[in-house]
Amino acid sequence: MIAEAVRLYVQSLCSYRVLSVLLERRLGVGVGRTTLNRWVDRLGGLAKTPLEVSSELRPAWGGILGVDGKVIWAAGRQWALLVGVDHPTQDLVHAVVVPWETPEAFVKLVSEAVRDGSYPLRGIVSDLRIGFWRAWEDNFARVPLQACRVHFDRRLESDIPKNKRSPKAPIAAEFKARLRAILYAPTEEEAASLLHSLQRDRERYRGLGRTNPLRSIERFFALYTAFHRHPELPADNNVTENVIKQLGKKLRLMEGFANVDSAERFLRLLIGCYRFKRFTDSANGHNGKSPLELAGVDLSRMDWLTYLLEESS
Repeated sequence: MIAEAVRLYVQSLCSYRVLSVLLERRLGVGVGRTTLNRWVDRLGGLAKTPLEVSSELRPAWGGILGVDGKVIWAAGRQWALLVGVDHPTQDLVHAVVVPWETPEAFVKLVSEAVRDGSYPLRGIVSDLRIGFWRAWEDNFARVPLQACRVHFDRRLESDIPKNKRSPKAPIAAEFKARLRAILYAPTEEEAASLLHSLQRDRERYRGLGRTNPLRSIERFFALYTAFHRHPELPADNNVTENVIKQLGKKLRLMEGFANVDSAERFLRLLIGCYRFKRFTDSANGHNGKSPLELAGVDLSRMDWLTYLLEESS
């Protein structure tokens, strides 16, 4: 009964209150929210971690690791859930809960995935958060890094906000269009040509925005265009973001966690469920298969919760 209650809670988008009502209808016995929370926390503590699952099942991954993060709440403050997702299988290889998305957290996530999960690292896709590129350069430069162009694209809207009433609105829109043309150019040569053209017109756009996006593209041009030289790399981190969105559907309904330990215990269950669950609305033609199955793991006789609670082999 405890296992089925936990299964229902993790798999569904219902709250403890709704689950309590459902269980009372099925069993004829009331189960309070506190009891349900204790059950989930207890089984989460017994479950395998994402890295243990990766180490045991040995998926045949693509080797391109997407790294991104999401804010979660624990003990009344913000923490970062940092995840490593394989391209193109969408399997969540490893996850860590850290105080901040720092270069050290980036190194920890990738290093543990490679060392303890036997991840066949061939490339990394990530946003250029503070110090991430330096962490890559110091620790993983043997493989290429693709800076996510979609993250840069989104930041343009906050760095250079739309203000139709401003006399600078037309030139600001022109500046953003030229920057985006560099990011989405069909070849690296065309991107370089567009960048050189924009550099010649630098004075025309001086003073626009809160930051200097042109300087950022100049500094990291090789990282934003890495996918041209390495066709195995995606140009963006959309796969990882979509995985985070899937986890976020459940996390968004929760009121945070009592502490970091309880957050990590619940995430074992949530991530394990995600990795076993078959896609039903995939735009990539992956419907009918789960992330682990896309990575070559035979799940035909495996149940996600039963497997997570089995003793490690």
